[in-house]
Amino acid sequence: MYSELTPDEANTLIEKEEACIIDIRDSGSYSAGHISNAIQLDNESVEPFLENTDKETALIIYCYHGISSNSAASFFVEQGFARVHHIAGGFEAWQRDELPIQTT
Repeated sequence: MYSELTPDEANTLIEKEEACIIDIRDSGSYSAGHISNAIQLDNESVEPFLENTDKETALIIYCYHGISSNSAASFFVEQGFARVHHIAGGFEAWQRDELPIQTT
């Protein structure tokens, strides 16, 4: 099972512990702006991530509007991750709440 976090709740979790922040948007959107320290995962990079990441690591997943991250969160739970969260409203909500972002 995974949980849905508001952007503020996700930001609090990020500040409190070393969560792995996963951006599942396209490369252009990621480059234009993403949550600080987020990694971008796509079909090519997900397999090495699964092989090299501790299943007890807290995952915070986001997409554009919080729709695709629901499915992605389910996928990570199915892969054995115990602490999976996704951001309600996605990156759009994160920006609307004026939380920190970075560009590459």
